[in-house]
Amino acid sequence: MIAWLYALVDLVGGGSLFAIRATAALLGTGSLLILYRLAGDLFDVRTAWITLLLGLATPANSVLSFFLTIDAPLVVCWSTALLAFWRYMEGRSPAKFGVLLFAALAVGHLCKQMMMVFPLLALIFVATSSDSRPLLRRGSLWLILFGSYLSLVPPLLWNARNDWITFQHTGHHFEVPDSGGNAFVERLEDFASFLGTQLGVLSPGTAFLVFVLSLGGLHLLKRAPRSHRFLLVFGALPLTVMLFLALRQELQPNWAAVFYLSGLILAAAWYSNRIPARFPPESWKPLLPLTLAVGFLLCTFFYAAPPLFKLLGKEGHPLDPNRRLVGYENLVTEIVSVRSRFEQGSAAPFLLVVGHRDLASQLAFGLPDQPRVYNIDLRPGIDSQYEMWNRKGNPELIGRDGLLLTPETERIPKALKASFQNIESLGTILVRLQDQDKKFSLFLGRELLTWPES
Repeated sequence: MIAWLYALVDLVGGGSLFAIRATAALLGTGSLLILYRLAGDLFDVRTAWITLLLGLATPANSVLSFFLTIDAPLVVCWSTALLAFWRYMEGRSPAKFGVLLFAALAVGHLCKQMMMVFPLLALIFVATSSDSRPLLRRGSLWLILFGSYLSLVPPLLWNARNDWITFQHTGHHFEVPDSGGNAFVERLEDFASFLGTQLGVLSPGTAFLVFVLSLGGLHLLKRAPRSHRFLLVFGALPLTVMLFLALRQELQPNWAAVFYLSGLILAAAWYSNRIPARFPPESWKPLLPLTLAVGFLLCTFFYAAPPLFKLLGKEGHPLDPNRRLVGYENLVTEIVSVRSRFEQGSAAPFLLVVGHRDLASQLAFGLPDQPRVYNIDLRPGIDSQYEMWNRKGNPELIGRDGLLLTPETERIPKALKASFQNIESLGTILVRLQDQDKKFSLFLGRELLTWPES
């Protein structure tokens, strides 16, 4: 889905950075508006407004609205599925919202694997709720929930032809590396690291409240009012599983993102006196302005820090949220200058990067003609598209020259050297990246004989 989305944005926006950032902002805003509607349906308008404010004061939403990653469309699909599923169960235009639920699930499955959990949670909610259990006799419910998995047929067929690369990538995330240290201590460190990052993802006050209300409400799964149970099943239940998983391995900060959507409404409902809780005490509710203030302060830092660091001459500082993206325009300028010396129409040298895919992707987007950039990574790991493009042998490149770029820490593989008639050094370039001076070596490979094995 992210590939199709980027293709659409590229078509409409002409490959501009503005179009990409604007799309992210639209998706981030859209998910909040859907969440507002859902909170209003579950409780009341006051709860909906508090949900909206908590969402706006969440640093994760700022990131979601700034970088166009797979999480932006995923969150929109999950939010839409929550709203459509609730209205479908409530009998509000079940045909219309059944179709919307199916579409949100089908598209969401193509965004990220986490969406595949939704039908299972929906089934748990219906099965454990006496007033919703009759829905299990509806064939349409089963068709909507599990028929949505049919959208995965095209990527499954593609995976069958490409070494099941998505399964390798997903499995890689669940590997527990053996560093040779104390396993118990390492697991505690991973758990503490996950909790710590969530304070930054949600903001401290909101994160504390979401976790306390989620874990503290698990015992109410079967006897709480329907709207409360809905939030517990789609938020507290999977969030608890994530916490147990954090005791086993390192988790990425964004893995629990979709479960926090229900958590935000849960926190808002507590503030608006719509759900009970033994803890926190009622006397803490006046702290809502402070919770929002801290969240908005963190969001303000995220947006204001990059231009501020640039103004102070500290662009790329370790505290700069934009640090990983800083300085690549300098490298692009150098590569444009070098490429201009070898332009020969259609026979111009193709570009090949040795090293991590980040460098290849920055050049593929940053160069004016946005060319296809090939990549060879010597380190073990999961191939990206930049490596996978190499697998078909690229017969159209045979006989052409190649411009090779390597970071100072990399070397040219022997197999790559043997793939050209000869390779000559073009010298080195020094550029400022992420507040550091980094050196790159450039080579010209004359007449590609065959594409090397990755």
